[in-house]
Formats: sequence, structure tokens, C-alpha cells
Amino acid sequence: MDNESSAEDIVKRRSIFFRSFGIYTEVGGFYDYGPIGLRIKRNVESAWRALFPEGLGLLEVETSIVLPEIVLKASGHLATFTDPVGICSTCKTAHRLDKTLEEYYEKKGDAEGMAQVKKMKLDELASKINELGIKCNKCGGVIGSPENFNLMFKTQMGQKSTDVAYLRPETAQGIFVDFKEIYRSHGLKLPCGISQVGKVFRNEISPRQQLVRVREFTQMETEIFIDKDAKFEGFGGVDMRRVEAEKLPFIKRGTNNEVELSIKELLADGAIPNEYFAIMLYKEKELIELLGIEKGRYRFRQLEKEELPHYSMGNVDLEVKTSYGYIEVSGNAHRSDYDLSSHAKMSGKDLTVISNEKKVLPHVIEASIGVDRLLFSVIDGAAKDDGRGWKVLALKKAAAPYLCAVFPLQKDDKLIEKAKEIEGMLVANKIPAFYSDSGSIGKRYAKADEIGVPSAITIDFETLNDGMVTIRDRDTSKQVRKKIEEIFELVV
Repeated sequence: MDNESSAEDIVKRRSIFFRSFGIYTEVGGFYDYGPIGLRIKRNVESAWRALFPEGLGLLEVETSIVLPEIVLKASGHLATFTDPVGICSTCKTAHRLDKTLEEYYEKKGDAEGMAQVKKMKLDELASKINELGIKCNKCGGVIGSPENFNLMFKTQMGQKSTDVAYLRPETAQGIFVDFKEIYRSHGLKLPCGISQVGKVFRNEISPRQQLVRVREFTQMETEIFIDKDAKFEGFGGVDMRRVEAEKLPFIKRGTNNEVELSIKELLADGAIPNEYFAIMLYKEKELIELLGIEKGRYRFRQLEKEELPHYSMGNVDLEVKTSYGYIEVSGNAHRSDYDLSSHAKMSGKDLTVISNEKKVLPHVIEASIGVDRLLFSVIDGAAKDDGRGWKVLALKKAAAPYLCAVFPLQKDDKLIEKAKEIEGMLVANKIPAFYSDSGSIGKRYAKADEIGVPSAITIDFETLNDGMVTIRDRDTSKQVRKKIEEIFELVV
């Protein structure tokens, strides 16, 4: 964000999220969530959980954050989990070459140039930056010494320096390593799925753009294990007629144009690899719209062959338009049997299962969603300044930190007592409520608007006589008088 936007202003004023270790020094790429931000983050995770593990009848696990080196050797991360980097010859600042070049073309409005960057390898990126005369953005020095930099955080287990481990770069490997154990103990059959939400770590070269490029973040991942030779006969109780009829804004491989196509059409021409993959995209669309990211702000993009990870037979990213342009919030991949095959070879363990009376090493369909980027996208799109004198965070109820605020009109003991009684009723009915009696009623409305509370309930002296309260709508500022017992149907 070049100039402070409504979203950035609200985030700062209400400490929704902020740089970690702020009282000491600015260490890039790490963020803490304040109380409001944490509630929104938990809502994002709850919405995902309702649609993916619970909505599809999958199992959810929690695996270790620390991975022994052998696990990441098997997965290919030691050899391939890299970003292209160039070092300034003057100030020694590290630059991520692909992002530096993309930013150059974005400022020029050159969509074709940006698309070509995704296909370039290390030497091509370095050569193009040199050809265009792009310099270090800190000191104007020459960007050189290109190398592929491994993004994992290395650590040590126990006393021996030879016992090397890493902080996990994705939650998926824990699921793959545990797959056979979960499959056996829960009596699963193919197709089946396992989900996980948790922290991951990537040593980002030049973290910036708030939550977009960070070194520590939260992933929500779902891995669907399938028999690639078996006929699709449904999954998770999903109505495939509805899935196939759904239209997606989509950019096909080899093009820069966004078109709207049905999932059925995308399946027919191979842009979506299979029906399980289609269900993941359908659910992701459902998730982001539930959280308030409306049509016109998101698109699905099929990755170019040069972009595909080492394990992939096909990838489609979900991208959302923000103040920083389109950012990836979810990566969807047909991971083939690469992971299970690699772990079986490295460990010497048989990871096959029985499907249709034969041994099968399952293929995997993955949906990997970044919580922090999704949260940022939600807030970035919901913040507005409509001239009322303060900024408003127009969050959907699914994302809102509280469904309603409860305010006594004045600091009067009887009003406060009644207001707290109503707050208690709401909380007892599992309706998150925010109470405040500090400051003028106008300032309290402003704070509720800024943190995204959809409704405010005000208790005045008339309430004590007629049992009616004033309910104010955040988005319209309109107020209505309703009986206390009618509150629940209005705020839920």
C-alpha cells in the first residue's frame, strides 16, 4: 500500500495485527495478532473447518512442527525448496529476483512481461534484470550473484550437531508420514481425506506487504488420497451436479485472459485434473464468498508448466485482488504419488493400501490455504471510508470478531446492570458480544464499526420501562427499536 488505506489505518488503530518484537527492533516477516485480529483469524479457521474436514467428513490431525532432515530429504524440499535470489553488490541486500522483475513489469502495466517471469529460471531472471538495468531499491547498486536460496529454517536436535532438523515449510509432510497409521487405526478406505491447520515457516528473502510475504504463517491443508485407476463415485456427500454447474473466473495455462467457465467445461479440457480437484475449488469458492470476498475480486489460475512444483501433475491457484494486486491465497495440486512413494523408499516402510482387491500407493489431491493471506484479503476488501467521520470494517458475520456490541447509553448503574444482563444472555446463547460503557455513545459506535461488529444494541432509560432496545446496523447506521427477546433473530 503506497498511501495508508482504510484497511491499514484500522489495522494500526485497533492493533488487529502488528510486527512482532516491536519494542526491540523491526524484524521483517513476523506478525502478532491482537485480540480482534485473533478472533477474526479463528473465524477464518472455523469457516474452513466447517466446509472442509467437517463438511466433507474428513479426519483432522495435528503433527509436529519440527521435521528431521530425512523427512525433507525424502519430500524433495532439501533439493528444490528454493527461491531465486540476487545480492546487491553495494549494500549486500538480498533481492528475490522473480518478485523484483514482476514488480518492474507491474509498474509498467505489462501483463505479458509479468506472465513471462513465471516461466523463467534463475539465469534468465538474472540476465533480464541486468538487461533492463533494474537496480537495488535501497541503494541503487547492481543486483548480482544469483543463486537458488533454500527457504527452510534449520535447527538442531539434542546435543549432537549432526542431528539436523528443520521447522516445517508445510503441514502436508506430517500428514503423509502419518498416513498409513491413520488409515489403519480408523479403518479408512480410498478415497479418504486428512486435514490439518497449523504454523509453518519459510525464510522469505525480502518479507513485506504486511501479511502477504512473511516468514511464519498458518496453513489450512487438506489431502485427499485416491486410487487413480478407480472410477469416481462421489466424495464427501457433495452433489456433483451442483459442482459441475458452478462457474469459475479462470485463467488457463498459456493465456493471460480471465474467462468464466463451468467446472464441467474445465474438467472436460483438463484444466482441472479430476473430480476431487474440482470439489476442492468449489469448496474454496464457497469459503471465500462466505468470508466476504465477492465475485470480481478473485480468480483461479492454472499454473504454467515451468511453475509446477517438482511433485505436481497439475496446479491451480486461487488468487484474490488486494491493494497489492492479485495475491495467491490457496494452492491446489495433484501431487501424484510422489510423497508417499518417496517416504516409502526413504523409510523402507510399505505405505500401500488395499483398493479394489489390489495394493495401491494413493495419489494425492491437495488444497493448501494460507490463513494469514486470506485474512488480509478479507480485511483489505472490507475496509471503507464512507464519510461518517471514521473508517468502517464491513465484515460479513462469518468473519466478524463479534456479532453484536452491547452499550448502556450512559454510565448509569441501572443501565449498566441491564446491559450486562443482555450481554450475558447473548453469550449464554453462544452469540459473541462486545460490551463497553467507556466514552460517548458516538465513540463507542465508531469503535464497533472499526472492528467490524455488524450490530450495536443500546440500552436506554426507556428500556427499563418497556423492555425494548435500540439496534443499530453497522453498514447503514439505521436504528430500530425491538423487544429484548427479538434480539437473537436479528443479530445471528
